[in-house]
Amino acid sequence: MESIISIDELLGNIGTPEHRLKRYQACLNEFDQLNYDDPFIRQIRAEMIILEKKIQDPKSPKTWFSLKK
Repeated sequence: MESIISIDELLGNIGTPEHRLKRYQACLNEFDQLNYDDPFIRQIRAEMIILEKKIQDPKSPKTWFSLKK
């Protein structure tokens, strides 16, 4: 299984919330197939809920950074 934690994630350069949500879902699908659950997996599920809300909010920035005006 490919690790979901890469150097980009460690540095906070993870792209759009949609991209992050897709990666988290792929990770969770693998753990579901293994019938595995732990606090880290529950944390990912909680983060997915936050990301889904963020994606639905039209005022939310769509990248990991925001430009100051």
